[in-house]
Amino acid sequence: MPFQPSPLPCDAAAFAPHLSAAAVDQHRRAQRAGIDALNAMLDPATGDDEAPTLAALAVQARGALAARAAQAWSEDFHWAALRPPPPGDAIGPTGALADTVARDFGDPGRMRERFAEAAGRLTGPGWVWLVLRRDGRLAILATPQSVTPLTGADTPLLAACLWPHAWTQDGAEARDRYLAGMWKLVDWKVVASRMPQARASQ
Repeated sequence: MPFQPSPLPCDAAAFAPHLSAAAVDQHRRAQRAGIDALNAMLDPATGDDEAPTLAALAVQARGALAARAAQAWSEDFHWAALRPPPPGDAIGPTGALADTVARDFGDPGRMRERFAEAAGRLTGPGWVWLVLRRDGRLAILATPQSVTPLTGADTPLLAACLWPHAWTQDGAEARDRYLAGMWKLVDWKVVASRMPQARASQ
């Protein structure tokens, strides 16, 4: 069965005012085009029982196929950790994740600053990630193009898409506004559930 983009966690308009419906539509159309290109590269004779996951393809395939699979996986991973903005101030991490953020960054504000700094150093399209290192410490990682942490030892927790299709709809200097707005939309429960110790206890 061909791959399909995972559905959004809410209606596209629900991300406003931090992410416009037009920007979401532009992003999703680019995501759809990437999935279509990936499907065109796959063997149509492969049965559902034999079909690898996007993550497996991203790690095990080579060349353009691996890049397409990695990008498709990253897009789904990105959207799955967003939700409509809550009323009032954005809710930050809680529980064990909040404690870990405080230990490794000082506070969520400093984490956001480090994220923006990593994005600013990225030349061209790519991704910025919040990851958990093997030693249990959080880190910020920027990767070019479709490169993901899947091929290394880090556990990805949160991803920000820095391909132009994610932010150019909203005009000049949109990337900075896009990153600032993203923090208002992060579903920290999803992010926390991606920590290995959280998955092990579920």
